[in-house]
Amino acid sequence: MSIIHVNQIKNHVLRLFDGKIDMHDAGKLGNDFDNQLLTRSLAAYAIHYLSGADPLYVAKSITDGGDDNGIDAIFYHEPERRLYIVQSKWIHDGSGEPSNGDMKKFIGGVKDLFNMRFERFNKKVNANKTLLTQVLNDPQSTYNVIIVYTGINTLATPSQRDLDDLREEMNDASEVLIITALNQSSLHASLTARLAGEPINVDLGLKSWGKVETPHLAFYGQVAAPVIADWWSRYGDRLFARNLRSLLGDTDVNTEMRLTLQDCPENFWYFNNGITIIASKITKTMAGGGGTDFGTFHCENISVVNGAQTVSTIGRHNLKSSEKIAQALLPLRVISLEKADTQLETSITKTNNRQNRIDNRDFVTLDPEQSRLRAELGVEEIMYHVIRSEAVARTDKSFDLVESTTALACSSGKPNLFVQLKREIGKLWEDIVRTPYKELFNPSVNSFFLWRAVQTQRLIDKGIDQMSSSDELTGRDLSVAVHGNRMISAVVFQALPLQSFGSPSFDFDDSITQPQILELVREAYTRLKAALDESYPNAIIPTLFKNMSKCNGLYTKIK
Repeated sequence: MSIIHVNQIKNHVLRLFDGKIDMHDAGKLGNDFDNQLLTRSLAAYAIHYLSGADPLYVAKSITDGGDDNGIDAIFYHEPERRLYIVQSKWIHDGSGEPSNGDMKKFIGGVKDLFNMRFERFNKKVNANKTLLTQVLNDPQSTYNVIIVYTGINTLATPSQRDLDDLREEMNDASEVLIITALNQSSLHASLTARLAGEPINVDLGLKSWGKVETPHLAFYGQVAAPVIADWWSRYGDRLFARNLRSLLGDTDVNTEMRLTLQDCPENFWYFNNGITIIASKITKTMAGGGGTDFGTFHCENISVVNGAQTVSTIGRHNLKSSEKIAQALLPLRVISLEKADTQLETSITKTNNRQNRIDNRDFVTLDPEQSRLRAELGVEEIMYHVIRSEAVARTDKSFDLVESTTALACSSGKPNLFVQLKREIGKLWEDIVRTPYKELFNPSVNSFFLWRAVQTQRLIDKGIDQMSSSDELTGRDLSVAVHGNRMISAVVFQALPLQSFGSPSFDFDDSITQPQILELVREAYTRLKAALDESYPNAIIPTLFKNMSKCNGLYTKIK
């Protein structure tokens, strides 16, 4: 059966990608050419299958060839803000798995990519250097490292351990990287159960269910979280094919959901808005009888149009703590499109994704200290925008809460504050009556100090940008400047007369100048780079600057 499955996989990937993938560097036709075509097609298929992206675009993501540093494809899927990084191996007889040597080479290449060591990659990778630099510097980006192969075996223990180490290192501060291993069984299952475009049909059990008959049939009730986890395991991102947004990564809301599932799963129903599903047809089965305590519904061609973050959070947490997931329920409604016009699906999808989300920062407006600072600054004709608004403009006479928080965290000299700023700024606003918020905003902070700290932070950021945008920094050195920006800021602040910032008589404009700040930025960067090379020469840079322990050690060494 193994050979049959391999041949079926072969026929499918070639139907999708033969003629679309660049093979000009593969040499003459023959066995070696065919092997390279199959390897590249398999890499492209893995991305197409997991992301749902068009095969024509995916085909251009192939990096396989000389000096590929172990990486066969790199694809950025903008709707998800996710970077797919693939190693593929075509095993003709369908036995075995990639060697641990190949795995170590691939992981080394992944680390080089994260550290922007583009000189270690071929022209195919460097052709997208600008895009990759932007993606790797975007804190909202997430990453899917994929190992795909046609062998029937699961990955050997040494290889799995190496991948687990990579995931642990990258996810030290937040969950930004997932690892997907697709072997022959997974690939063949995708041909029969999860092919892009194939409808997803499920049997759904609802507790305490209710029914809406007009104008469109719908059912609602409570669903057990393990049911959702099973959907995620079976269908992945395909569940959200008709959603306006895909997964957002490790946001503060997703983190709170995960903590609820871990600490008090019995409260999940009370804390969560639930999910909304559309289906081409819904049929209530006889299971559960005629009562409303429990009902089973057969739903055809479903799609989750609201609640993607809930589904993915449950699915991922189930891998770590299935016993906790088993205790959770959540609200669910499923709407039938069977007798609806074509416009209803679009309208349901759009309107269910238009709710205005309440962020932690929205609660900051309740803090009397913010009102005091805003009033004091207003007297000086400085506009301090605490309320979130798209209309806010940062000028030489105005700033906002993000700028004030950034400046105060960096000027504090406290790694717990400026590292958390780098990890997730929303956590600093989580509770306005406790630390860390109170370490930033308290009666000791006056309006003069705040505004001057913001102005200084702007000068520091400008200096870092000037240094980063020049040709003097590339690869890992550039990554240190970009991702280490908050630590550089903290070091620069400690070299300034901060004790005078709060004094009305302090001549700020003459004392703090751009040339002075640029010189301090360069000095701080040089010290940081030296300490980093000495203590963590092989660290993944974007992750390191979100690691509290490592940053505390580095800051102590260089400040």
